[in-house]
Amino acid sequence: MINFFRKIRKQFADNNKPIKYFRYAIGEIVLVVIGILIALSINNWNEFRKERAIEKELIVELHTTVKGNHESLLSGLERWQSTTEALELIMYIIDQQLPYADSLSRYFEAAHKKRGGNLNRLNFSGYKSLENRGYNLIRNRELREKVINLFEQRLSGLAATNNQLDIDNSSFHYEYIAKNFTLNDNREIPHDFEYIQNDPFYYSILQSLRGILGRKINRVNFFLKENQQVIQLLETEINKK
Repeated sequence: MINFFRKIRKQFADNNKPIKYFRYAIGEIVLVVIGILIALSINNWNEFRKERAIEKELIVELHTTVKGNHESLLSGLERWQSTTEALELIMYIIDQQLPYADSLSRYFEAAHKKRGGNLNRLNFSGYKSLENRGYNLIRNRELREKVINLFEQRLSGLAATNNQLDIDNSSFHYEYIAKNFTLNDNREIPHDFEYIQNDPFYYSILQSLRGILGRKINRVNFFLKENQQVIQLLETEINKK
């Protein structure tokens, strides 16, 4: 293309011999500038394409991470609801002073089991990739801000709160359970049912466990609403590309 422009420029210059060399010099400068501009445009376009490819890769990875956390937390909620039901059943039996039945051993096991695993295994991999490559690769400002807030504030806070709730409770909970129950084939059998049925301390443990689970469930439900919004924004971006 530059040779084409050079031929045209030379033809114009030859038609006016007195300023032939001046036109030739100016023409050379113009051609160099045009060549530089074309090269820069091609380079910028190539860089733009590379960044968009990286952006798509990051968004897909983020979607996998956020969706995986969502499903993990939903699974955790189901187990927490099951644990809450077991706690409430045992408290009802204590309140009503009902007799012991062998089937209660499974409810004791379900009520006493630690239920923090899903929150302790939350995934940050997609966000770490974005952090390492640069937040500004995601051009959608709303999506970028929501992703940062979701991982830096919401998700980190959720995991920290869960750990603190478990720490606050574990100091007295597990010691008492180990002393007064025998674990046998996913069953927890009380050494003396009448004793624990009339022990205010054990009843306070049940109340504490139910309260902790209730706070976890509320926090996770709140988080899942915001998490779902981010999933939808990510899916919208993926479908655009």
